[in-house]
Amino acid sequence: MVSWQQRARALADDLTALGALDLAWREAFEQVPRHVFVPRFYQPDGTLIEGADPDARDEWLDAVYRDDSLTTQRLVEPGSGRIVPTSSSTRPSLMALMLRMLDVRDGHSVLEIGTGTGYNAALLAYRLGDHRVTSIDIDPDLVEAARIAAHRIGLAPYLVAGEGDKGVPERAPFDRVLATCAVPTIPTQWVAQLADRGIIVADLRAATSSSLVTLHRTAEGIATGRFHPTPGYFMWLRPRADDPRRDEQESNFIYDHTASRHSTTWLDPALLAEPGLGLMVAASVPDLIQSVTFADPLTYGLRARDGSWAKVDKDSNDVVQSGQRSVWNEIEAAALHWERLGRPEPSRFGLTVSTDNGQQVWFDDPDGHQVRVQESETNWGCDVRSHVVSDDVEEVG
Repeated sequence: MVSWQQRARALADDLTALGALDLAWREAFEQVPRHVFVPRFYQPDGTLIEGADPDARDEWLDAVYRDDSLTTQRLVEPGSGRIVPTSSSTRPSLMALMLRMLDVRDGHSVLEIGTGTGYNAALLAYRLGDHRVTSIDIDPDLVEAARIAAHRIGLAPYLVAGEGDKGVPERAPFDRVLATCAVPTIPTQWVAQLADRGIIVADLRAATSSSLVTLHRTAEGIATGRFHPTPGYFMWLRPRADDPRRDEQESNFIYDHTASRHSTTWLDPALLAEPGLGLMVAASVPDLIQSVTFADPLTYGLRARDGSWAKVDKDSNDVVQSGQRSVWNEIEAAALHWERLGRPEPSRFGLTVSTDNGQQVWFDDPDGHQVRVQESETNWGCDVRSHVVSDDVEEVG
């Protein structure tokens, strides 16, 4: 029988071969047992795999020590009735990459936003010491389960239930802030609780993009840095433990065609999958809150927070729009801007966050071309984990 230690070493070998695992983190990945924090998980088809089931044990351990994300909690979405993943154990290679981006040193204190299973907090505590690690999650049940799992292996990071966007001010300042959940804007409290020369690593998500970003504190209340070419697609930071939605606008929207406008477009909606364009659209049209693909006919839909929406037929390029604004026209303008800049990748874009002035996206130089200025912590947008065929959005025609 292959032991968990052998499996953990094999996983560490795989992550090293991928170039994801830094030597400074290898011992933690070898010595912290992931399976203790993932006693069960859901397969993509919804089947629950229980580690306590002798017949499923090998399948469970094989999955836990592969480079895969594992869904560990699901909730029913009010209104639509959809079952939505709300917690997972992050893919180890992505976890290792973000820990490398965090650039921790001995003696550093770390705030993790999104405890989840507790495995990442345990890796941090193993490397830095229990008293150096603080982790917060909206779900008190997850926090308690993570605390119990950590104690089983002799670790005791400071875990607390609460709203992640508020940080943990009573434990601040922090040398590093790591968000293992997605946010539409960087909460100013994370910047306010950052120590001098501190770093934030987070997943900035929108209706058209997901981009990891590393921000360095450059002055009191200001952090700036570049986007990384690797997307995160983490689950959303949410305000309630019993509701998988970021807000109530995420479900039960009606695409009402009774006052719609019709046109055609030169822009193939599939191009929005290009990370650089997705980021440009997110910065230029920051209030997009949903992207969805309809099955019959194959149609791409986007809607904004004010209720304006657009749908594009992927075969004919016919466009239908409704609302106060022509959302697709705004997206076309962003795409033209991206084309003129030479189709840049996400790494050429950066972000500056200020506790006084919100956040702004820039191109190449923080003091140069500004793509979009965010006046406050308004939404960059939100969507499902990926573009999926949906029957949950009502249409009126």
